[in-house]
Amino acid sequence: MDRSDYLTHLEADGRAFIEACQAAPAAPVAACPEWTNTELLSHLAMVWRFALAQVAVADAANPTGPNIPEGDTPAAALADVLAAFAEVDLEAPAWNWSPDLTAAFWVRRMAHETAVHRWDAEQAAGSPQPIGSALAPDTLAEVVEVMVQFNRKGKVEDFPAGSLHLHGTDAQAEWLLVPGPEGLTVTQEHAKADVAARGTTSDLALWLWGRGSGDLECFGNQSLLDAWASVTP
Repeated sequence: MDRSDYLTHLEADGRAFIEACQAAPAAPVAACPEWTNTELLSHLAMVWRFALAQVAVADAANPTGPNIPEGDTPAAALADVLAAFAEVDLEAPAWNWSPDLTAAFWVRRMAHETAVHRWDAEQAAGSPQPIGSALAPDTLAEVVEVMVQFNRKGKVEDFPAGSLHLHGTDAQAEWLLVPGPEGLTVTQEHAKADVAARGTTSDLALWLWGRGSGDLECFGNQSLLDAWASVTP
């Protein structure tokens, strides 16, 4: 996917997210047990501002706190991050927790962060729609390429004690995750693993983000499957 694709999804999902939160502000968010849609709305608006700060400062070595204007609104935060991402040099330095210390990380990350939280807000409101079919294969790819392996504490070292195969039924998306003494090996291939999950790329991505198994077909030891669904923060 390119910048234009990510921004198209970020804008559409961002608007749908705000609408869902405002339609059911008191609805509890299943993935964030202590939050309602009101807290979720504030959280993602802050995350947009945080991402904007990283690309604005262009410092790959240190994180920068968000600059939240007086009277800020979620719609304004979304508009500002879209405008900045449309103009930023994607190769410019930008702090994050992955090996790709460029602004491109944040353009991709915010598209997927927003899609997942849009699903959260809609689920809370009672009508969750899957991650868009054009975006979902990359949402899944980002989880296994980046988010399973790196977090804000650095490189993840502790993985479940068994391999995982993911089979996307709506796209050419098959992944094999094999933990070992030197870390996690991730490949795109059809291969037997200790456990497996099969379904749409939206359901697979949401499962790895701890949003439940949805309509997935899961094979193998349930405890190991649950462990894989708990790796991402």
